[in-house]
Amino acid sequence: MVEVHDGPPMDGFSVPLRLHNLLLALAGRIDDSALTEARELIARAHIDEAVELTTGTLIAGRIPVSSAEQRELALVLEMSRSDATLANDLLVDEAEPVNTHRFSGENSPEFGIAEALDRTLQVLPDVRSVHAVWRNTPAGSVPGALPQRVVLVELGPEGNPPAVAFRVDTALRRAGIHSVVEVSGPGVAHSEYHQAASAAASPAWVTGSTTSSTSVYRPEPAKPPVTVKAEPVAESSGSRHSIRSSTATTTPPEPVAPVVPIVSPPPAPEPPRQSRAERSSDRSETRAERTADLTPAEVAQLRQALAEDPEKGREIAAGKPSMHEVVELPALDLDDPSLSERDRALLRELHAELAERERAEAAKMRLNGASRSGGDQRGWTAP
Repeated sequence: MVEVHDGPPMDGFSVPLRLHNLLLALAGRIDDSALTEARELIARAHIDEAVELTTGTLIAGRIPVSSAEQRELALVLEMSRSDATLANDLLVDEAEPVNTHRFSGENSPEFGIAEALDRTLQVLPDVRSVHAVWRNTPAGSVPGALPQRVVLVELGPEGNPPAVAFRVDTALRRAGIHSVVEVSGPGVAHSEYHQAASAAASPAWVTGSTTSSTSVYRPEPAKPPVTVKAEPVAESSGSRHSIRSSTATTTPPEPVAPVVPIVSPPPAPEPPRQSRAERSSDRSETRAERTADLTPAEVAQLRQALAEDPEKGREIAAGKPSMHEVVELPALDLDDPSLSERDRALLRELHAELAERERAEAAKMRLNGASRSGGDQRGWTAP
């Protein structure tokens, strides 16, 4: 069992920074994806999840660690309130790890990094340099695609390595640059892995000052505003505006597009409405035309009904009685079995029409007689 309390002192490092430096020592031995995810958890203040992920990756991959690294992991597990006994399952090997990785600075590994990190490096404090290199060998038990771009960032004493690693990795991924970011601060011993990578790396961004933002970003001096003086204009009679700006008189007016009126066609006139008398006359006229237009069979039926006087029957059938003659209509015989329903309806309408004409003729005759009698009385004088 690992005794965590007998380990070396923290040397002034906080728990996130201790775990970050431990990940630097394990770079090249564990998977790149697990390394990047653990650093992101540290930047988000999830120290317990980060140290558990690191310990689980070492145990699952049977990756050997030194006894000092085992005690450091156990200490971080205890300080992050995780299970410190997980460190007992680590594979401990006291032999010095031999660097088997190959790095190359050809094919411009630094291409696009300065542009992608321009705005990020302006706000991050005390960033000294950024280098890039290609790694041509796999790392960890579950390696990714090769070659793998490795970005090495050096910070001064005012920098925060966990925060810088997260911000630089986020900016590169946003620009579409897939890489593994290694950020080291002052007072941290470089492993053989980092020494070999730094020897073959190409510079992507370098500054000689302690603060990168002061040497890179230089704001332009503000230009003094241009004042426009207003010139007085002679006052005209009847005007209340005596002073106008000279720019208003010299600036030509903007052209205005002509407004074309949209003329809609007038609505179609409504047909005149017919009075009730006209509609009734149309209906009666249509009914008279329909009843007067008889077929030969209907005329024969009508003549049979008016057998008493064939001549009158023909006049009635034609609908043209004599002017001063009152037509006597015989009674309708609608019980004749030889008549159809249509014949009976036509006989009823014809009978009603002829009766109406008879009443109109009788009223006209009475009116004419009354007018003649009144004229005789007016023309008579006493002897």
